[in-house]
Amino acid sequence: MAAAGPTPDEGETDPAPCGKLTGQTRASAEHPMTTAVPPLNQIAFSVVDLRRTERWFRAGFGFAPAGGSRLMMSSPLAERIQGLPGAASTCWWLVGRNPWFQLELFQFERPMARPLPLDFRPCDIGYTRIGLWVEDFDATLERLARLGTQPLAAPVGPRGSRRACVRSPDGVHVEIMEDDPLDDTAPAGRRDCPVAARSITLSVPDLERSVAFFLGLGLEPWPGTLQTPEREAAWGLRDALTRSQVLRAGDVLLEIAQYLDPPGRPWPERYRISDQGILNVAFGARSKDEHRRIYQRAVAAGARPNCRPVHLPGAGVVYVNTADGFSVEILWMKRGRPDRAWGFEPRPIEKRPPPDTHAVETSIRCAAPIDHVWQVVTDHEGMAAWSGFKPVAVTRAGQGARNGYGSQRTMRGPTGSVVEEVVGWEPPHVCRYRVVDGSPFVAHQGELQLAERNGGTELTWRIRFRPRVPGTGPLLRALMGRLLESALRQRLKPLVESRRPAGD
Repeated sequence: MAAAGPTPDEGETDPAPCGKLTGQTRASAEHPMTTAVPPLNQIAFSVVDLRRTERWFRAGFGFAPAGGSRLMMSSPLAERIQGLPGAASTCWWLVGRNPWFQLELFQFERPMARPLPLDFRPCDIGYTRIGLWVEDFDATLERLARLGTQPLAAPVGPRGSRRACVRSPDGVHVEIMEDDPLDDTAPAGRRDCPVAARSITLSVPDLERSVAFFLGLGLEPWPGTLQTPEREAAWGLRDALTRSQVLRAGDVLLEIAQYLDPPGRPWPERYRISDQGILNVAFGARSKDEHRRIYQRAVAAGARPNCRPVHLPGAGVVYVNTADGFSVEILWMKRGRPDRAWGFEPRPIEKRPPPDTHAVETSIRCAAPIDHVWQVVTDHEGMAAWSGFKPVAVTRAGQGARNGYGSQRTMRGPTGSVVEEVVGWEPPHVCRYRVVDGSPFVAHQGELQLAERNGGTELTWRIRFRPRVPGTGPLLRALMGRLLESALRQRLKPLVESRRPAGD
């Protein structure tokens, strides 16, 4: 049994491909930008497990860490800007080859992200997929495979211009591009970064209305096309009937698509931008005056702002909502210190606030086959016999399996009721969950991993959290470590081995 602070994510100490480009990055970011066309310089995601998603983009593709924020993202200012009552999150940024662009990852504590439906399709309404150009196509697929991600279908296209489709840990569709759709027209950027963001797709209910908004914002039509029937089939949308328009915004393309067959399903009831998936995109300006002009164009095109633009020293931001409810961020930022402070330049990986600060881990070996151990350990009601919580009841069935992804269990313990939700389900090897109500901690997440070992099964249980009261972490970590050790070794192990299938 181990009871210590959270170990660094695997590979986290390895230098990122473009993590040492501080001086070079600053110079390359100062490429000329026309004031007529605002660049798309941010794609934001709401994620369930910040560490896991960040590592997938960083270790799988080569994005570099660029800092993060929790203090600002959990302030009344964030609530006002994002239009989310009581908003609180930990935010990390990543940068790639693009000179002035970032991936922004939010792990919301309030309101907690609702999981993306398992059957979410790239034709469903919303920001549905992104396109990433990679320097080495085969090496990228190999790195993703080591992280447990396989393409949804075999890569399509001839060598040199292949495409592969994968899904991120949060279910976001990602197209991997071997050839660059912008070719020689994109700025050089950070040349030793092996990845660049090149596109994002918005599935809309009314093509003309959405195109009119983004043209009004200042974007320009792009003469090429991003999707073909062959590529649509790789997403699972064979024979899809689509109307689309591609617009260019700096060195990123915005594809607006209206799916006629199959038609896109609307957002789930009570959808919020904090729900798991792509949250919004941002368009940038380098001055307050230019920001004001873009904002005025957005309002004139029918956008509804969450609040008036908020301005800080050297930067400013506002979120607006289109007539169809799509969130769009408009930001401005001076070069230099604001770029570094707000995640547009690489920074050391430790220069960001962790979503969780403590972890416990316990491993046991059971003399039982893996399928049997999986059945016992993922039986929610059955946890009452060994977990220390009683009773345990399934209060929401999962998608596809009663105890699986999306299921919730309510458990009564010494301090009251706790509600846990399954957010990862890979039978019979991995189950991930988080506490959505009743936890004395913040960002309380757990993971069960099962592996076959010498005819039996090794079960490893990891828990991560951040204490609500500063300074109490070591005590709570020690207490949780003892409780977990006792539950697994003294109660679960004997139970599993006594219930081995007959004849095994």
